[in-house]
Amino acid sequence: MPGVRISTKLGLGLTLTSAIILGAYGYSQLQREEYDLRTATEQSTRLLATALQVAMENAFRDGQAGDVNEILESLERRDPTVDLFVFDARGAVMVRSPGSTQTLHLVEDASQRVLKTRHSLTHFAGPDKLSHLLVVLPLLSDDGGAIGALGVVKPLDGLRQDLEHTTRATVLSVLTLIAGISVVGWLLLMLYLQQPLERVVRGMRAVRGGDFTATVVAGGDDEVGEVVHAFNAMVTELRVARLRLSEEADSRLALEAGLRRVDKLAAVGQLSAGLAHEIGSPLLILNGRAQALAARAELPDDVRRNARILVEQSERIERIVRQLLDLARRKPSRLEPLDALASVRAVVDLLEFDARKRDVRLTFHFEPALPQVMADGDGLQQVTLNLLTNALRATPRGGEVRVTLKPSTFQPAPGLRERHGVCLSVEDTGVGMDAAALERVFEPFFSTWGTHGGTGLGLPVVKAIVAEHGGAVTVTSQQGQGSHFVVHIPSATEEGTGAV
Repeated sequence: MPGVRISTKLGLGLTLTSAIILGAYGYSQLQREEYDLRTATEQSTRLLATALQVAMENAFRDGQAGDVNEILESLERRDPTVDLFVFDARGAVMVRSPGSTQTLHLVEDASQRVLKTRHSLTHFAGPDKLSHLLVVLPLLSDDGGAIGALGVVKPLDGLRQDLEHTTRATVLSVLTLIAGISVVGWLLLMLYLQQPLERVVRGMRAVRGGDFTATVVAGGDDEVGEVVHAFNAMVTELRVARLRLSEEADSRLALEAGLRRVDKLAAVGQLSAGLAHEIGSPLLILNGRAQALAARAELPDDVRRNARILVEQSERIERIVRQLLDLARRKPSRLEPLDALASVRAVVDLLEFDARKRDVRLTFHFEPALPQVMADGDGLQQVTLNLLTNALRATPRGGEVRVTLKPSTFQPAPGLRERHGVCLSVEDTGVGMDAAALERVFEPFFSTWGTHGGTGLGLPVVKAIVAEHGGAVTVTSQQGQGSHFVVHIPSATEEGTGAV
């Protein structure tokens, strides 16, 4: 029975076992009681029939038929429920009790058999053989010849009532015993098995949820108590091991993250420096000439259009180079306690006009009691600006971008301790990303908007700024259903904030 508690299984098994045993015992007692009642009734009726047989035979031998009627009248006065029939040698009714017409058919065939065999016959008749008891005895002459037959029919109403009363009493007793055994068994199972096991399960769930201080109170020194003691010892060992692993993981992750950032920034720095030197001067000349050509009204339209294209593309190249330099040579963040709401609200207000121009609804929700964060104001605004710009760009007309600011609890990286801070959520109803793009979303130079001017540097900058703040950034997205970026910044009361 999957999904059923072991105490329930044992309780049902105990109830079923007691029901089978007590039911079998009750049934055997009922059978025994019925047998005893039948035997007693049969003996008393045969005794009566034998006495009447002797009296009838004497009356027929003496030729005093009147004595037969007196016997019938006397029996009618003593027990009017018993019907008496006297048959002659041919099986015809000679004498019978008053009001015995309804039971005559019960003894007619039996009297014929008794006259032929000259042996007595006893038979229980009716449904379940509990309607009437028939006793038919032969009436013999002195020489052993059959002169007739005597039939006694006794109704079994009293026997049926006794059996019904006994059955009800037995069934009630059996059910009471089953209920008592079941209740006591269930209480014992709950007290000594189910409740201790539930405490162990709650402790396991707490440990699985990360609470390695959870212990279980042992209810005794039995087998379940041994399990509880073993569980508590295991949790203690796991707590010590986790603390040791957490410390080692903190050091390793900090070292790995630092090395990765150093490698990436070194590569980006070399690339941006080279680009700025090799491309900067020619690009300025190209941009200036293109602007001059675009401003000359006497030139053909196609020449001025191509000149404007050159201006736009050269400015795009200039922005890319500038972003590279910002990423590589960005000054370290100056962390100080500040109000995250003011920084984020300023960016939201700045982009409201752009959202209306794109026909995108921009909403901002925040909780009033936000803790201060340990952050760089410019860096926090740059994170917000990059996320909102990407969200507005990805959202079609009629869509929505939701910005939320609320207190949060987060882990900067797997295995590190939880911190308290503020959560910045930017969710859009835009085009979203597939699984492949989602894996590379924070890689430098990777962009799903390359054909629309995307450089692939905005989200890496967001990642770098959040990492310097000791925070965390995550993203979820589905193709055609939008994206959801969540940024956690530690609060000003947290210790050890900063880059990890």
